[in-house]
Amino acid sequence: ISGLSTKEIKEVFKKGKKIHSNDILIYYLPSETLQISPVVSKKISKKAVIRNKIKRRIRHLGDLVFEKGKFAIVAKKNIAEYDFELLYKEFKTLASKIN
Repeated sequence: ISGLSTKEIKEVFKKGKKIHSNDILIYYLPSETLQISPVVSKKISKKAVIRNKIKRRIRHLGDLVFEKGKFAIVAKKNIAEYDFELLYKEFKTLASKIN
């Protein structure tokens, strides 16, 4: 998997489908390859270590759950408190809404 460029992220935000749950917002555009870009703001945590951990989890979960497409995944406020299993279930639920 690879990330999206800034230009591609803006395109996904503008033209993509939007799916959300309480703590995750996914923008999606169909594509032949899998590209995932997590978006985690400083509102979630002031500490870069925590934001980077959330980004790593989002990338890994996206790789497990999605097969192809361009994804910009925005983390919301409470995501830092979730464990991996809970996030995995939430990603599976959101993935079923896409397909």
